[in-house]
Amino acid sequence: MSGKAAIGSRRQKTRLSLLYLLVLTFPITMNYFSPVIIMMAASDGVMNFSFFYWTGFLILSLLLGRALCGWLCPLGGIQEIKDRSVPKRLPNYHWLRPLKFGLTLVWMAALVALAALGGGYTRVDLLYLTESGVSIDRAAGWVIYGIIAGMVLLPAFFVGQRGFCHYFCPWSGLNIVGTWLKTKLRLWSLHLVSDASKCTNCGTCDRSCPMSLPVHEMVQRADMYHHECIYCGTCVDNCPSGAIRYRWGRPPDRVREAKQPAQ
Repeated sequence: MSGKAAIGSRRQKTRLSLLYLLVLTFPITMNYFSPVIIMMAASDGVMNFSFFYWTGFLILSLLLGRALCGWLCPLGGIQEIKDRSVPKRLPNYHWLRPLKFGLTLVWMAALVALAALGGGYTRVDLLYLTESGVSIDRAAGWVIYGIIAGMVLLPAFFVGQRGFCHYFCPWSGLNIVGTWLKTKLRLWSLHLVSDASKCTNCGTCDRSCPMSLPVHEMVQRADMYHHECIYCGTCVDNCPSGAIRYRWGRPPDRVREAKQPAQ
């Protein structure tokens, strides 16, 4: 195995290990991510752990894009376990695309309204409704866990790989906005770059992408930006010719690049 292949293999093993660990510990940590408990806390004027988590989720997207979805999301981990066991390519349902953005707006509006009705934020309680520190400490918690797992797995089974992320996840709207801003403003950040001259048109990048993105097409037009890219690095680590790589720095000027003639 070449040095690059070895690094790629280790990187993907690390990524998957992190995701699987988050899935295993989700019965403990579920409330810390909860988009429902954050609203309940808001109505009581409380900033709980998930308030800081989702705030950080948005802020970090200005630096890391959607990498948290690809590396540190337990719901993504649940889907990847299914997708690696029962793979199903994701169709491009154009009519479903706006759904999750609508859900994001509804969730954010509800959060703001509840905080306003509660008199605004007045205190911090990181363990709000999780006083034991463990999310599932009674039987009812397993029912909620089952509902969440079903909500995530059903699209993955019936729509395709990472189907929940693509079309139904209201929280991905946060880091999609952050990724778009960092790319538009060319903020110093993590991003992908490609070299079409190295591409052998083998299609490995398309087949390996867990988000079913047209990676080969992105490589050919030298524009690796896609709002559904979760920066998992699967295309980077599986490309046999090294045509795609991670880079830290200012993202390419997409307007300028688009005006350049095709090579």
